[in-house]
Amino acid sequence: MKIQPNTALALVTARGGSKSIPLKNIVRVKGKPLLAYSLRAARAARTIDRIVCSTEHPDIAAVARENGAEVMDRPEHLRGDLVNSLDVVIDAALTLEREDAGAPEIIVLIQPTSIFLTSAHIDAAVQALKDDPKAKSSQTVIKVPHQFHAHNQRAMSEDGRDIGFVYPKERAKGHSKQTKPVHYTYGNLIVTRTVPLIEERNLFPRPSIPIVIPLEYAYDLDGWDDIPMAEIMLERGMVELD
Repeated sequence: MKIQPNTALALVTARGGSKSIPLKNIVRVKGKPLLAYSLRAARAARTIDRIVCSTEHPDIAAVARENGAEVMDRPEHLRGDLVNSLDVVIDAALTLEREDAGAPEIIVLIQPTSIFLTSAHIDAAVQALKDDPKAKSSQTVIKVPHQFHAHNQRAMSEDGRDIGFVYPKERAKGHSKQTKPVHYTYGNLIVTRTVPLIEERNLFPRPSIPIVIPLEYAYDLDGWDDIPMAEIMLERGMVELD
């Protein structure tokens, strides 16, 4: 595979077929299209060499261009509700390899719903890969709050008449916050080297370096009810954006 060494591409995936909010990726949040927030972070990141938005919708494409991104027309077979992000990223990498001097060495997958992504998150994740040649990917993560810990999760019976712990043995050993192992979950960003991404068909090829970020920055804007909370967080200065 042809690779452009030491290059990092920000790939923003923004299809137009959202069901939760029609054209969610350009819905207005405090007067700005949702997509503009993540593109602002990508533009401010010192480690990003190029920004590309993959979309099939002309209105999203227009907003992407207005906010400093190139637009890659998404193929017909990658436009459906059940399309895997992995397939979109691989298709973009192979397209860039075919049409340019080669694919970027590093791909930064940016999802517009991660509204509180910052350039600092991007730079930390990309630099982590550049500093460790053995690492295949990096990802922002957040510490799982105690009440959502796997050992606290319950499963309900089919008739709805009973509920119990999913992991009762582990729960018995780790019944308090102090005795539970620390768990982490996805934050707001995925960064991967292109070669292992394609060879292993994995957005998180390992070793994968964790970049721990504060809980509030992992906020995901998915439905109408998420917009007022995002606006409140912005108004109250609960997050600092670029």
